[in-house]
Amino acid sequence: MLTPGRPTQQIPDDSARRVAAGRGTEFDFGLPIPGDSDSGQEDADYDYDYDDGPSSRERIRGLFGRTLVRLGWLGLAAVLAFGSAGMVAATSHSPSLGARQELTWGSDQILNTKLDGAVRDLVLLSDDVSQLGVMTRSVLSNLTQVNAVGVTAAQGDGSTALTAIDNRAANLRERLDCGPWTDAKVTQLIETYGSDSIARYRAVCLALDSVSPLDDDWASLVSGSTQTMKVAQDIADHDNAGKDALQLGTAGRYPEALSKLADADKPLSEATTIAAELATVIDLATLTTWLSRTSAFDDSLRVLWQSMIDSKGRVTTQVTAALKAVNDAKALLPTDNSALQVSLFEMANRLTADGISIETARGQLATAVNALTGGTVAGS
Repeated sequence: MLTPGRPTQQIPDDSARRVAAGRGTEFDFGLPIPGDSDSGQEDADYDYDYDDGPSSRERIRGLFGRTLVRLGWLGLAAVLAFGSAGMVAATSHSPSLGARQELTWGSDQILNTKLDGAVRDLVLLSDDVSQLGVMTRSVLSNLTQVNAVGVTAAQGDGSTALTAIDNRAANLRERLDCGPWTDAKVTQLIETYGSDSIARYRAVCLALDSVSPLDDDWASLVSGSTQTMKVAQDIADHDNAGKDALQLGTAGRYPEALSKLADADKPLSEATTIAAELATVIDLATLTTWLSRTSAFDDSLRVLWQSMIDSKGRVTTQVTAALKAVNDAKALLPTDNSALQVSLFEMANRLTADGISIETARGQLATAVNALTGGTVAGS
C-alpha cells in the first residue's frame, strides 16, 4: 500500500542483482540472490554489500593496455633514434661522393652554366676531330693507290682541321679552367661542388685532354705517309730511267745506256735507305727483297753492257756469262707492280696506329656531349 507523500521504492532489477551476485555469468558462485523465491527470504533480510573493485577481465584488460602503451613508447623511441641517426648521416658526406647538393647548389649552378655554354664548342670540336679522322683514312687510301696528289691534298685538309682543333680546345680549357685531372684537383672540387656536377666537369676536361696527342700522331702520320710516297716515287723514277736505259742498250748504244742506268741508281738507293730505316719498326720483307733484286738486275745489266763495250760488240765468253746473269736476275723480278702494291700496303698499315688517338678523342668528346646534354643535341 502506497503512503501519500512518500517516494515510491524502486525494486532492483532481477538481472542486475544476478550480475552483482555473479549468477548468470561465467562467475556463478551459487550465492542466494535477494528477492529470489528460491531463497525463502525477503529482500530486506540481506545487506547488499557489493564489491566495487575491478573484475578479473577488467584487470587483464588494463594489464594489456599498459603493456601496449609501454611498447608504443619503446617504438617511438626507436623511430626517434633512427631519425636522429639519419639526420647525423645526412649532415655528413664522404669526400669521394662530394658535398650535399643543397649545400653546393649555388656553386653547382655556376659550374653547370659554364658547362652548358661549352656544348656548342664541344660539338664543333667533335666535328673537327671527325674531319681529321676522314683525312687520315683518305691519306691511307691514297697511299695504297700510289696517288701522290690525293695524299698531299688529304694531308693539307687534315692539318687545317688540326689547327681548328688546337684553337678550339685551348679556348675551352681556358674558359673552363681544365687543368690536369689529378687527385689534388678532385679533392679541391669536392669541397665546392656536388658529385653530379663534378662528373660532368670531369667528362669535359678528359675530352679536352684526349685531343692533346693528336698533334704528335698527325705529325707522325704525315711524316710516315710522306716517306711512303717518297719510296713509291723513287721506285717510279728508277723504273722510268731503267726503261730508257734498256731501250738504249737494245739499240746497241751501250755507253748511253750505262749513263742512263746511272741516273736510276740514285732514286733506288734512296728508296733502299728509307726501307732499311722503316724495317727496324715494321716488317717490310716484300719491299726490301724487291729492292735488293732490282739492284741485282741493274748490276747484271751494267756488267753486260760494259762487256759488250770491251768486246767491241763480239759475243765472247764474258758476254755470254753476263747475258746469263741478266736473265737469271730478271727471272726473280715480278712481272707486274703487285709487289709495289703490297709494299705500300705494308708501309701504310703501320700508320693506322697514328689514327687510334683520333678515334679515342672522338669517343671522349661524344661522352662529354652526352654528359652535358643527356645525349640530345639539336645540331652543331
